[in-house]
Amino acid sequence: MANISGNNPSSSRPGSEGGGNLKSFRCADVADANCKWEVSGRSESEIMPQIERHGREQHNITNFDENTRNRVRDAIRTRSAA
Repeated sequence: MANISGNNPSSSRPGSEGGGNLKSFRCADVADANCKWEVSGRSESEIMPQIERHGREQHNITNFDENTRNRVRDAIRTRSAA
């Protein structure tokens, strides 16, 4: 997994389909500061199930209520796919 201390634009690369924006999320931004897990995809709806699964399996988060989802949404970043 990519080192997430600081900016690391190579941590996610767009597919061969070309441009657009990527959504990215780093667990360390909302949960365990030492967790290096991150995910990116084309939309929030694409990455949210993966984020929830990671939370359940790695951090024993059993309830993704609206407050938790809002914290996650606030931490999702959009970056241009170059």
